[in-house]
Amino acid sequence: MLRILSYKAFLHKLNKEPDSAIIYSKEMLLLAQQVKDSNQIGRAYFKIAESYRNKSVNDSAYYYLNQSKNTFLAINDSIAVGKKLNTMGRILIDDDNYYLGETTLIEALKYLKPLKDNASMTNVYFNLSIGSKKQLNYNDALRQINIAINLNKSQEKKVILLNSKLLILRGNNEYEKVIKSYDSLLKKESVSKNKKKYARVIDNLAYTQWLSNTSLDVEYKLIEALNIRKSLDDDVSGLIASTSHLMKYYAKKNKEKAIEYANQLYKLTVEQNNIEDRLDALNYLRRLVSSERSKNQYMDLYITIKDSITRARDLARNKYAAMQYDFSEKEKRIQKQDILIAQNKLKSSQDANQKLALVILVLVVSSIGIFINRYRKHQAKIALIKERHTTEKRISKKLHDEVGNDIFYLATQLQQDPDFTTDPDKLKILKGFDSVYHKVRDISRDHTVETGEEYGDEVLSLLNSYGSQTTKVITNTLDADFWSSVSAYKKGELYWVLKELLTNMKKHSKASFVSVQFLKEKQHLVVTYVDNGIGINDKHFISKNGLRNVENRMKDIKGTITFESEPKQGFKAKIVFTS
Repeated sequence: MLRILSYKAFLHKLNKEPDSAIIYSKEMLLLAQQVKDSNQIGRAYFKIAESYRNKSVNDSAYYYLNQSKNTFLAINDSIAVGKKLNTMGRILIDDDNYYLGETTLIEALKYLKPLKDNASMTNVYFNLSIGSKKQLNYNDALRQINIAINLNKSQEKKVILLNSKLLILRGNNEYEKVIKSYDSLLKKESVSKNKKKYARVIDNLAYTQWLSNTSLDVEYKLIEALNIRKSLDDDVSGLIASTSHLMKYYAKKNKEKAIEYANQLYKLTVEQNNIEDRLDALNYLRRLVSSERSKNQYMDLYITIKDSITRARDLARNKYAAMQYDFSEKEKRIQKQDILIAQNKLKSSQDANQKLALVILVLVVSSIGIFINRYRKHQAKIALIKERHTTEKRISKKLHDEVGNDIFYLATQLQQDPDFTTDPDKLKILKGFDSVYHKVRDISRDHTVETGEEYGDEVLSLLNSYGSQTTKVITNTLDADFWSSVSAYKKGELYWVLKELLTNMKKHSKASFVSVQFLKEKQHLVVTYVDNGIGINDKHFISKNGLRNVENRMKDIKGTITFESEPKQGFKAKIVFTS
């Protein structure tokens, strides 16, 4: 039944019916969850994501890709995880979320490189080059596309990669190199006998020749490429490219034809939901039409679309990054806005200069007072945490040095009594002393955390100590200086938080797999804990098992921790704090 549902979703995808594909993919997901087939669950999530991406609903596509990635991560399918991260990274770059997109693509390489999956790594470096090119960073884009070309083994993919490299060179105004390469490609049989490839090459060749010398007549080649693309059913992006090139070519030679192609481009981009080229078409229409009324209409439409896409991308960026800003930063922004509003109001009054100076002085003094007060509170909290650590260490040391040593002395004295070796009751007492001594020693060790250069090893040792033959604990590889920017007292609090989570897992969750991942996002450190245990049934379970202490520790360092769990669905915790 799973295969049937998968095939139906595939057929609807081929027929460009994404809504129907989503319905069958979700039915496939439900059935896979019922039979607990993790591989099929991951595939179903991916099919749903593909369909949403075909509808250009990128945030939903990203969500289901992440679900698919997490499913494959739980069954240690590194290649599938890397591929899903690659697609997630491309979505972020398409939405101009470059930092998070590049971070996600680099994370994909960490899963793919050890397995030497060259085909998947080719796609990752290709997407990295697209991100760099969109940011006009042509040197990085060229380096990344060259890596992709060297990794690639597919002849089909080779033409796409070479074309992408030539577009990067063209963006960097290296026209002679580009023209020479396109001429060479035209001589290849694999290009000349393939209409789609041939149209792409002659279109890009003609357009590059014209960019290098706008007096050249390349009209015939551009129109030839357009006509070939019109005859193909699956080259809509190529049709948009040809129409755009003709619009720009005619803009300096024949205004009427340029307007005609600009209108065609606008229509195509509306059908394909291509925002960037639609804005380009509107920009040319605004410049080319003679009527002032039409100019204004196109300008208004351009501004409306530009504003809406900016808002949409800002919203998407917030969704993707999932970054939380603390109260103090929000308050600073509000204070800055209040100052600007106050300044604008004061400028409109007759005695603006005197009032403005007075208000600014009051606001500055207030801000300094608020800052000093908060700084003192923050320092006091740090001192309190450090004092708590010191107290814990002092108590544990006294336990070890005094109580532990006394117990050890008593046990030694008892051992000297010859009756202890033959009397079972006395031997039991001796074993009890030994057990108490080891508990005291363990308590002492538990309250000593190395927060200096060895902290990374300390955390790794902690994670490894909770692994066993029945429970696998994994984490991601970190750079040598990953922890260098994190303060010592925050490292200490994080250590105890992780220990609490792992102890809770060991005692209650019955998990066979635990993942602890560390990631830096700008000024934030994000730690994600996931296990596949029995989950949480009772909302009060967290506080009963000590995890409420975890929340208090995070509050002390101005961080947050969120929990996600359902019965039999595992347990997830996300920790976020500034480094």
